[in-house]
Amino acid sequence: MRRHVMIAAMFCAACVVGAEPPRTFAFGEDTLIAIQDAPSSMAKRLFPTLSETDFATLAGGPTARSSINAFLLRHEGRDILVDAGNGGTRGSLLATLKAAAIQPDAIEDILLTHMHGDHIGGLIDVSGAAVFPKATLHVSEPERAYWLEQPGRNGTLARKVLAAYTGRVKTFAFGEAPLPGVIALDASGHTPGHTAYETNAVLIVGDLLHAAAVQIPRPEVSSTYDVDPVKAAETRLRLYGRAADSGKPIVGMHLPYPGLGKISKEASGFRYVLNP
Repeated sequence: MRRHVMIAAMFCAACVVGAEPPRTFAFGEDTLIAIQDAPSSMAKRLFPTLSETDFATLAGGPTARSSINAFLLRHEGRDILVDAGNGGTRGSLLATLKAAAIQPDAIEDILLTHMHGDHIGGLIDVSGAAVFPKATLHVSEPERAYWLEQPGRNGTLARKVLAAYTGRVKTFAFGEAPLPGVIALDASGHTPGHTAYETNAVLIVGDLLHAAAVQIPRPEVSSTYDVDPVKAAETRLRLYGRAADSGKPIVGMHLPYPGLGKISKEASGFRYVLNP
């Protein structure tokens, strides 16, 4: 895997306070641009099954390194946005894309791993209008159906997003290819329709995990963000194994920025190496 660093000065003004400039990675003919929508860390209270001591030992302190990431995948001639961050003043995705001379109307496809607010907030503006006027949203049918029925703030946001993209929402089943060369994998547990995307070069895992230092050595540990903690843990084990067996980098929305690295199997379990 070759790393290509973009010219940081070009982007600094586009980022929220403390956010890192984007970084570009090349995988054969594909390119992945990592964008930190906002810096983040994960507190112990999010992992109630762990003791304070175990959490601090794994995390290396009172909080675990994390991030809120989105990615632009340049694949088979397409610019594909994968998730859209927080939006508003909380996220830097849109400003970063514009600073890179990537206009919203140039994005034609958006893959959603799921529909939590820090993944879909950037899809609409304060008036509720679509930020990406020509983009088709690709989301699993179980995910779309789940949020249509959910009360509360996130359910309201999800319905606003779906309404803003009326006529431009395409759903799929797990195992299908929503776009050429991109396979949608069942990653349910975090949400009922949570989706991982696999190309011939990378495995994009969304919110499979929230704190790499904790949940890679201890995949059985789920966070309070997981709708089904038991299934989320089972999914982590399955996809960690898939990543380790294939040797493909995993790409995650809450992995420490730039959000990609490799998982390997060891006698004691799994080990993660963040891309330097």
